[in-house]
Amino acid sequence: MRHSLSRPRCAAGTLWFVLTMPAVATPLADEVVVTATRSPHGLDRVATTVRVIDAEEIHASGARNLSEVLRNLGPVQVRDSSGLGRDSRLGLRGFASAQNVLVLVDGRALNNGDLGGPDLTSVALADIARVEVLEGGAGTLYGDQAVGGVINIITQGAGPSGGELRAGRGSYDAETYGAWYRDTFASGLYYRVGTELERGDAYRDDGAVNYENYSGRVGWRHEHGEVFGEARQSDDEFLLPGALNGAEAAADRRQAGASFNDYAADNRLVRFGIEQQLAEHLQLLASYGDRDEEVAIDSASGFGTARSGQDRRVKTFDPRLVYDTDRLHATLGMDIERFDYDFAVDFGFGPSGTAQRQRKRSEYLHLMWTPLERLDLQAGLRHATQDVSVDPFGVDYDRGATVQTLGINWRGARGRYYLSRDETFRFALADETVDFLGAFAPLEVQRGVAWELGGQWHWPALELQLALFEHRLRDEIGYDPGAGPFGANVNFDDTRRRGVTGELRYRVHAGLELGGLYTYTDARFVDGPYDDNRVPDVARQLAKAHARYRLGEAVQLFGEVVYTGSQTLDLAGSARLGGYTVANLAAAWSRGGWTLQARLNNIAAKEYSEFATFFGTRALYPAPERNFMLTLIHDL
Repeated sequence: MRHSLSRPRCAAGTLWFVLTMPAVATPLADEVVVTATRSPHGLDRVATTVRVIDAEEIHASGARNLSEVLRNLGPVQVRDSSGLGRDSRLGLRGFASAQNVLVLVDGRALNNGDLGGPDLTSVALADIARVEVLEGGAGTLYGDQAVGGVINIITQGAGPSGGELRAGRGSYDAETYGAWYRDTFASGLYYRVGTELERGDAYRDDGAVNYENYSGRVGWRHEHGEVFGEARQSDDEFLLPGALNGAEAAADRRQAGASFNDYAADNRLVRFGIEQQLAEHLQLLASYGDRDEEVAIDSASGFGTARSGQDRRVKTFDPRLVYDTDRLHATLGMDIERFDYDFAVDFGFGPSGTAQRQRKRSEYLHLMWTPLERLDLQAGLRHATQDVSVDPFGVDYDRGATVQTLGINWRGARGRYYLSRDETFRFALADETVDFLGAFAPLEVQRGVAWELGGQWHWPALELQLALFEHRLRDEIGYDPGAGPFGANVNFDDTRRRGVTGELRYRVHAGLELGGLYTYTDARFVDGPYDDNRVPDVARQLAKAHARYRLGEAVQLFGEVVYTGSQTLDLAGSARLGGYTVANLAAAWSRGGWTLQARLNNIAAKEYSEFATFFGTRALYPAPERNFMLTLIHDL
């Protein structure tokens, strides 16, 4: 019996606001990022594409969750089955599955060793200082799953005393509440605490969310570094209605469909870290994390009703030494991960399941050398091993991979030019080695080579970035519905992603900025039975444009348009999902420590689906039509 977690939905209201503005774009030479080297380093010296979405830009957009931020502001293709931000699949550089995009929080992986996607709701937006998106392969720096790119969420650390209270109300009886506060003492001690709550229904029937998030961080900054500890806990309950066929969607897009999933997820994390200056040019960085997650799922489908449970325990340790001078930036590190995963399912005949224990270890060295004033060379090497035990099969096996990277970066008077080659790899996940009938079938390591040629230029009012890329893979891991009676995860024949990506930001005057981003990706098989077919779920074109405007100190206006091109839904290319364009508006009015913020999504009430599947017929997950959120914020 299906149930709702909150009160009945209300009809969507309407708002009428217009475009945006953040601060003037930071000059390229002054921008510092951590994702490109795993320690703070100037963006103008790295031989790769890194895009930064800062806290001011996030705030100006009025985005309600991280999924919404990435969908509308970053180079990421987001496919969400409900519009709640709880079932989002992230795609970068032609890789549509979350298993090929590494998502981090302060360098700690949110990815799992199974098919469960990263929990994008585990960090509140008010905790985010910026989001760094490294596009393309990063196998040497980050290892397993850093195939299409890396999304690193950098959270707020120490800072001046202050805080925020917020309350919001929106379409489908949505309610949000949040509170955050931080302080720093003269001794260097600091703390930050926060909480966020969300309640509401969803656009479609039998969709709902009930969410709570609590976080705290305490640390001590001293003359030679910093030590810190943090803890997070989230309780997330959400209902995801099932797919509709074409006739059902045409008759009533908001109906629930025959299947559904009712999730209850409890997530707990503790993490400790140190940043210690050992000598004038030598620094030690290290963190230890322990994440424990329990998920219970009640589901209904064509196979009947079932109750399944997933227990995850992830322990990580990532010590590294960083040597930094004007000429050399070297990182020597190790990544250690212990992943314990228990899965059980009950179709009414008693529970059955598996237990996997994965142990991963990597050693790596990454170098950036500046032999000439404007020339930067980079090189790196990583060796990774994975040891796996699978019960009840009594199977133990191991896998290994060695990858390297090379790059060159030339800095001119107005920008830079770069060329890089990075080797990538991905180990098979726990769920990928056990088929629908419960049989165990190990898979080979997925391996790839990514090339990128790009440039980035800046003028007083204009910034431009352009890159050509190609990524070739062998033994790509994916699901083939034609393998066996119920399909199976396999190592595909060779695949290739090739394309171009560009971004432009133009400061018209002190109060107005325009921006645009475009990516063209040709992702296809280049060998085997699917030779020359497009890789499913990859939009060939992705285009995003925004405008931000500040009217005095009190009013900010924001507007964005996102175009997602067509994509195939199956390996044969017989089914497609058409492209669609969505426009959103936001506005904020501030006075005396109070801010009233409004966001209107899908202003044209476009009827579309950004997520669909195909198993003999198209299965559609309709996206929300016009919806709004009104939020009141008070600065403490």
